[in-house]
Amino acid sequence: MQYNRILVPVDGSKNAELAVTKAVFTAKRNLAHLDIISIIQTSRFLDVYGHMGSNTDYLDITYRRTKEYVEMLQQTIHEKYNFDDVSVSIESGNAAKIIAEVAPKKFGDDLIMMGATGMSALQRTMIGSVADYVVRVAKCDVLLVRTDLTNKLQ
Repeated sequence: MQYNRILVPVDGSKNAELAVTKAVFTAKRNLAHLDIISIIQTSRFLDVYGHMGSNTDYLDITYRRTKEYVEMLQQTIHEKYNFDDVSVSIESGNAAKIIAEVAPKKFGDDLIMMGATGMSALQRTMIGSVADYVVRVAKCDVLLVRTDLTNKLQ
């Protein structure tokens, strides 16, 4: 099996960055394109009535910081791994749904490589895990990354 497009969701976590590193090597081996995506959970910015209200400034700041982060990742991949077949994008909404359903369809990804959840058992019970949802719902292969390039837990 050869993969053509690999989706890597990032959120600034260590597990997400491990997934980026492994995805770069997988993409190089498969001559595949890498789609790096970061999702802004807009629900965090809504008031109790479901309106954005005065939170638009925070959303703008979050968007700018996220854009800087994904562009820095793209530059690091170029410099450190000499790999340029990378696109970065920012979406807003429900992260689980975007990663599992929207982005693969939009970009044509046939593999999702993402960091395993860092949440505690209680957090997963209360709010669920994005990774759990993606594994259950995605229509393409999903690889959860837990280790570094030497397969050691981090």
